[in-house]
Amino acid sequence: MTTVVLGLDGGCFELIQPWIDDGSLPNFATLTTDGTSTDMQSCLPPVTCPNWQCYATGTNPGKLGVFWWEAVDEDERKIENRSAAGDFDGTHYWRFLDGDAAVVNLPTSYPPSEVDGIHVAGGPGAEQTGYTYPESLEEDLERKYDYAVHPEKMSLLSGDNPDNDCVPEIYDLIDSRFDVLEDELESGEYELVHVTVFYLNVLQHFYWDMDVVKQAWEKIDERVGRLLEMDELDHFVVMSDHGSNEIETTFRINTWLEQHGYLQTESGISDYLHKAGITQERVRPVLAKLGVEWWARRLLPERVQMLLPDDEGSVDKSAKGDVIDWERSQAVASGQGPVYVLADDPAEREEIVDQLIADLEGLTDEAGNAVFDQVLRGEDVYNGPHTGRGPDVVLDQAAGVHIEGKIGNDDVFGEPSKWHGENKDTGMFIGYGTDIDETAALSDMHILDIAPTLLHLHGEDVPERMDGEVRSDLFDAESEPANRDVSRVDVDVGSADSQTVERDVTDRLENLGYME
Repeated sequence: MTTVVLGLDGGCFELIQPWIDDGSLPNFATLTTDGTSTDMQSCLPPVTCPNWQCYATGTNPGKLGVFWWEAVDEDERKIENRSAAGDFDGTHYWRFLDGDAAVVNLPTSYPPSEVDGIHVAGGPGAEQTGYTYPESLEEDLERKYDYAVHPEKMSLLSGDNPDNDCVPEIYDLIDSRFDVLEDELESGEYELVHVTVFYLNVLQHFYWDMDVVKQAWEKIDERVGRLLEMDELDHFVVMSDHGSNEIETTFRINTWLEQHGYLQTESGISDYLHKAGITQERVRPVLAKLGVEWWARRLLPERVQMLLPDDEGSVDKSAKGDVIDWERSQAVASGQGPVYVLADDPAEREEIVDQLIADLEGLTDEAGNAVFDQVLRGEDVYNGPHTGRGPDVVLDQAAGVHIEGKIGNDDVFGEPSKWHGENKDTGMFIGYGTDIDETAALSDMHILDIAPTLLHLHGEDVPERMDGEVRSDLFDAESEPANRDVSRVDVDVGSADSQTVERDVTDRLENLGYME
């Protein structure tokens, strides 16, 4: 039995249902008609990091130890990247299968882990060589498929200009992922094949529902049709790490924290660079047009790269740590939801958390629209040994809201600029195949349910550590997995290999617009 899992970063029915209805995506229409489909809840915040690892391990961020692309280290007074494979405390579910697995382009899995089969790591951090297990596979991929982890001209992406040289590169990446998927499936060697199409969501971030995004979905739909014709396919799961929606307003959380006395900042190098007119928007396009961007960025000292402000004088990435007055500040936030309270005393921390929640609940934008669906305590969102290292408050952003994490802007609210599409906490799930009940309702489907459900489908025990549930309601009533008891077992699990890739990770995330 072979199961294929197609991961579509940011995929959601909110975007594609009109295209299904008008006949633009006929193979997705087949999947949703002859299979079962539903919206699916993500872990908060609904972001690539950590949700791909939540899917792959079946565990929440409180057990994984990673809550967003960056982590605030109050003791060391720094903000650091947390998205390399070794940062996650968990084991991928395919390691519990008896058969081999082919895992291609899983985000945040660099460096690749050893598996029974093959592992082609996704980014960030996979800019350099060494992104495959076994190592020899890398040369084969590049020779046979012209495989690349990332597009070369990503800095040309702009929300105001969909006609740029990076978009065709992304289309080529989509095709190469499916080329590998088809060949690995046809080989008949694997019990599970997982492939992620990551840069789909990058297009949605920059262009939301523009024609360049629709063309990407049409390309995926055509390749899905080819998969459905392959005899080797027994079960097919299409899923996403989170959903997407159009941005209507931008909320700058750290500006709000500063204006309300929770965050204190001080002048630094970024202020002087901004006054001198040396900004990200002016430097990067020049380097890109000269074709020397990545070389130049490697020649420039890392400190200078991080401290480049934007045109509004804001700083992002790890440079935020350099403008925070750590002694006088009570809280600092990342983008898209996590807020960290800066207090050593537990009682003081609790008092600040209570006040923050009281101040943020019910907050509206300038048009009177809610900024958050929920303002939650971190301990109510996460569970596990790493919960204490996570955010103290989690902001569940409302539809149409993009929470920025930059420091230095004067305005709390703004209009969409770099991005036009933002993540939301409901992605998509489709189940299709011989044992799938096409009438299954799948209420309250959660991303954490996929790993234990697929292990059960393949006749394996489910580790007790997994937080998700086996969704037996996915299976046809007469099928074998629907009539077999779920077996839960205690097993030892551990984190993947670790490797320092922070510089390249930071560069890549900044280009994508995540590190704000």
